[in-house]
Amino acid sequence: MSKEIGRLSRLGFSSLPECLLSSPKEYRDYLEPMHVLPIADTGIKVYMVLTLTDRTLFDRTNMPTSNWKRGWRLAMRGVDGRGQGVDITVFGSYFPWMEFQPGDELHLYGQVTTFKGKLQIGNPDLVLPEQRGRIVPIYAGKPGQVSGDSLAKGVAGALSSINEAACMLLAQSGMREAEFRRRAGMEPEMLLASLHTPKSTREGEMAAKVATELSLAAILGRAARNQSAAPVTESALPIDRAAIQALCARLPFSLTGDQAKAIDEVVGDLRAPFPMRRLLSGDVGTGKSIVFMVPAVAAFNAGARVAIVVPNQLLVEQIAGELRAYYPEIPVQEVTSGAQIGSSLVVGTSAVIHAARKHKLEFDLVIVDEQHKFSVEQKDALRVARTNFLEATATAIPRTLALVGFGGMAVSVLRELPVVKKIATRIVEKADGARLFDFVHAQIAAGGQVAVIYPLAEDMGDGERASVEAAFERFKARYGDRAGMLHGKLSDDEKAAVINKMRDGELSLLVSSTVIEVGVTLPSLRALVVVHPERFGVSQLHQLRGRVARKGGSGYFFLYLPAEVEDMAMQRLELLVECSDGFTLAERDADLRGFGNVDAGGDAQTGSSRLLFWGVNLTRQDIERGAERLGLLEAA
Repeated sequence: MSKEIGRLSRLGFSSLPECLLSSPKEYRDYLEPMHVLPIADTGIKVYMVLTLTDRTLFDRTNMPTSNWKRGWRLAMRGVDGRGQGVDITVFGSYFPWMEFQPGDELHLYGQVTTFKGKLQIGNPDLVLPEQRGRIVPIYAGKPGQVSGDSLAKGVAGALSSINEAACMLLAQSGMREAEFRRRAGMEPEMLLASLHTPKSTREGEMAAKVATELSLAAILGRAARNQSAAPVTESALPIDRAAIQALCARLPFSLTGDQAKAIDEVVGDLRAPFPMRRLLSGDVGTGKSIVFMVPAVAAFNAGARVAIVVPNQLLVEQIAGELRAYYPEIPVQEVTSGAQIGSSLVVGTSAVIHAARKHKLEFDLVIVDEQHKFSVEQKDALRVARTNFLEATATAIPRTLALVGFGGMAVSVLRELPVVKKIATRIVEKADGARLFDFVHAQIAAGGQVAVIYPLAEDMGDGERASVEAAFERFKARYGDRAGMLHGKLSDDEKAAVINKMRDGELSLLVSSTVIEVGVTLPSLRALVVVHPERFGVSQLHQLRGRVARKGGSGYFFLYLPAEVEDMAMQRLELLVECSDGFTLAERDADLRGFGNVDAGGDAQTGSSRLLFWGVNLTRQDIERGAERLGLLEAA
């Protein structure tokens, strides 16, 4: 991948020209500015030119300051061409305004409102010299990872490659040029030009509408193709359903209705002469692992070569250990780097992929746990024509989201919890931080275990306190050897040692990154605090919440905000407080964000596994109506 694509790969782009396969979220008319203030309180933002007459920077105590690093609010006064004045207030990102002095022209984009009879403009956008005199597209980024401005720069750099991008658009839409022209009403090059360099806002908005319609058509077309696969006789595995019942009867617990149904669906796929392409989506704590373990053991007993691939060594040991405990007669091989795969049931990390390539091994059944941790290329490397493929995830993925992200794969859903638990979820702001950590210390003093999650693994030396290593030093000063540290940059042995100490009750406090997000079971964990939760996605936070009260009972999940967050971020955090069901949570989060930005949840997404255009705003209702019309959701 070229260096120039950089962070934009996190949106699913593999080259700079592919950035043109994005749809702006709005268009701003910077053609002609207004030199006279518009009518106030219309709710309409406009491009205007004012003359700066006064400027004062205030700190957080509301005292004037000349120190821009201590500034909190920038208050300015401007006048229009008729001499009418207006107050302009900027919070936060005021550094672009530093260069302006009284007497300078301000090119602004914002809306005029009134407050106590005075005209004001709150947090306007600066219109930069290179933006003036044209229609400017505004792009959606990916919160906490890629800014909309970064995508705008990528698009600008890709405009000279519009022909290459047009060919990519045809390939990813699965359409011939004639069909594309019929659906879009224009050539692909013309559509991309209208999206990114329109001559009017109307032209841009019409192009964005076409991009939305094409994205929906591509989703439904991909799903229809996936559901009409040709038969492959060699894929059928002669599994006796009576053998499945016997395997289930040997478990030390009873299956939920959802688990039993999902096992039956998987076995039905394995017995058929069509290679299985199924997604197993289980909400946190619904017992997903046993659903794929039972068919894996049955397939192995039927003579199949079986591989279970998981994202880290902690899960390899956990899954392999459970298989040996439940079915000790089954030979289970844990595959690590450099290992040669034998005739056992294989459980391993991506080392399985490398070993299969090296020794040219072909599997009859491949189960990929936490599928979003693996790229499309990694998954394809394990597949041949006859391979049955089960992708499992503890992220709750409703039918509509599965249709978007997985092209109409059959879906088995787990919602029922095998144990009863009640987790209280709370958002805690900085003012209540001391009380929160007093509660944490009280829980530990009472013999409980607590985990505190930070977004960064290492201290970057920039004064950032939101790192695991920096926080661990602070907690270690209080708890000594009763505090443990865990993050992805530790060795597998170091991580395993910390997890085992937590499980054995030797640690009271775990300071961790999201390495414990999926699959790891800490039976005695009763409270978990996420610091800077706005830096995580909703499904990721729901996963972390699932680590609490794993074996049932009550627990606490805190979202601690050391700094102010944007309204959209707060809305998404409030979803977690209001909703504990992962499937409902995923649907509401998708409705809040739009389906244009939902499917690129992992860095490894590609053009074939994301929406046709990044940033389109499909609604769940749009997708469901189209899918039901074609009979696709019933099959999923």
